[in-house]
Amino acid sequence: MVLDDWKRLYSNTKTNFREVAIKGFWDMYDPEGYSLWFCDYKYNDENTVSFVTLNKVTGFLQRMDLARKYAFGKMLIVGSEAPFKVKGLWLFRGQEIPQFVIDECYDMELYEWKKVDLSDEAQKERVNQMIEDQEPFEGEALLDAKCFK
Repeated sequence: MVLDDWKRLYSNTKTNFREVAIKGFWDMYDPEGYSLWFCDYKYNDENTVSFVTLNKVTGFLQRMDLARKYAFGKMLIVGSEAPFKVKGLWLFRGQEIPQFVIDECYDMELYEWKKVDLSDEAQKERVNQMIEDQEPFEGEALLDAKCFK
């Protein structure tokens, strides 16, 4: 998998996103060289003000900059009213989250991380929905979606 090719396809697909970008992702995806991870913010009950929640996510993405060559991420802020839920999907090079990311980005410990089980079709569909910012997501409106590429 050439990560920059995926990022380019993601950025340049404007129509038929599921048919072009999502299909392209799975065609490119190398499960031996990369891993997919879901993350859920551990303290969603604190997300009572929308702009503060958005700032938390933006700050996290800025601090993840050190992983830009090794990762792609989607962060969804879910809910039409407080408390807002923060959920993410991350693609990392390798089978584990790189140790340097864990060591250098203190926000990592604020999230519960779970490796995606690609044999589970429901988890695979959740990956698709997160990549394409599907709304509603898990029955709720999206306040915002941010991409790390």
